[in-house]
Amino acid sequence: MRYSLLNFIFCPYCGGDLIRTALKEIKIDFNDTFDILSYQINKKDSLIGPVPNFKKNTSLTKILTKHACSPDPLEMDNTADIIKGLLICGECNHWYPISNFVPELLPDHLRDWEKDIKFLSEFSDHLPGKLYKKLQKSTKSFQSHKNKIQDDALDYKKAEISIKNKVDDQDFFGPGYSSPFNKDNPEFTQNLIKRFSSVLPFLQLKQNNVVLDVGSGYSWTTEWLLKTGFEPIGVDICRKYIDVGIKRMRNIRPHLIIADIENLPIKNTCLNSILCYDAFHHIANRKKALAHFFRILKENGPVVFAEPGSDHEHAQASIEVMEKYGILEKGIDAEDLKFYCEGLDFLPPEQHFVLKTRHEEQRKMLTEDFINSHSFVDCNIYVLRKSAGKEKPIKGNLSTIT
Repeated sequence: MRYSLLNFIFCPYCGGDLIRTALKEIKIDFNDTFDILSYQINKKDSLIGPVPNFKKNTSLTKILTKHACSPDPLEMDNTADIIKGLLICGECNHWYPISNFVPELLPDHLRDWEKDIKFLSEFSDHLPGKLYKKLQKSTKSFQSHKNKIQDDALDYKKAEISIKNKVDDQDFFGPGYSSPFNKDNPEFTQNLIKRFSSVLPFLQLKQNNVVLDVGSGYSWTTEWLLKTGFEPIGVDICRKYIDVGIKRMRNIRPHLIIADIENLPIKNTCLNSILCYDAFHHIANRKKALAHFFRILKENGPVVFAEPGSDHEHAQASIEVMEKYGILEKGIDAEDLKFYCEGLDFLPPEQHFVLKTRHEEQRKMLTEDFINSHSFVDCNIYVLRKSAGKEKPIKGNLSTIT
């Protein structure tokens, strides 16, 4: 996790600022082609800081402030990457793992507490004693709180999180190590690239603009957005997919987080654009997801969708995926989006078509049959745009957003 990610994320429980503790980090100098020029791995007592402007003065914030240190210039220059650490919220005492470069910012009811508690124990000799005991004690209340959270999509989400346990094909994740390229399926590769090149202009991004890549999966779209000159944040609920992407990207590390789209831990109005590339059809509570999109977008910021149509869930392949893995497969159309956006002050959804037509067909009537037979991409492209002057900041417990 690069230091600058703290500019965009917050505690998924209360919305409070997070302070990082780094147990293991790597400092790298890159050239313009992402080749490593030099590197150094640090293994030492956990570094704490910098301290945000805490809204509350609690016993935990006092401990954090006492032991905090300022980041060094390398961290400020984005050349430091945390391999292993913690993110701590001084407002509500929640803490979150940073593992294999990626912070896990899942809400309490989706966390693997057995795994996380074991992870925390590895910091027992590297954190101040009072801080470690405080985190241990607060963990018990978080575990009891998870049973009070109502989530109608819980089964779908757990299926996504634990998909590696359901896979019986040894090569299931294989394509992720070369994604989007797959020499055994060039047609599929071409379709992925055509979709990406078709939706990219609708994001209307300028150099260094910040874009959220929703359901980034193997994160090749996040990687390409970074290489194009933007500042992407890839988010996915499944650890396995992102780990595969990290291994593929090697030295190229865009911002990546493990999080629930319906409980997005992203700060208000900090994004220029949002991309939903073949991902929104896995989301159950779409009204809640779009409420978060509206909250985190800047004025006039677009949400761009590249998604299957409304009959997607009836396709045989979709039925088999839902039955075997328990993952939600539900397409959308423009009317669906209009319904999901009610009360959010998005401008009316637009559907865009990228067609391959000959010169003599230019005056043809754009019927549904003509569009389907001449479409350049095998997906539907929709654009939502946040209207100006309609900020709706969300305060308090983020699990209350509906």
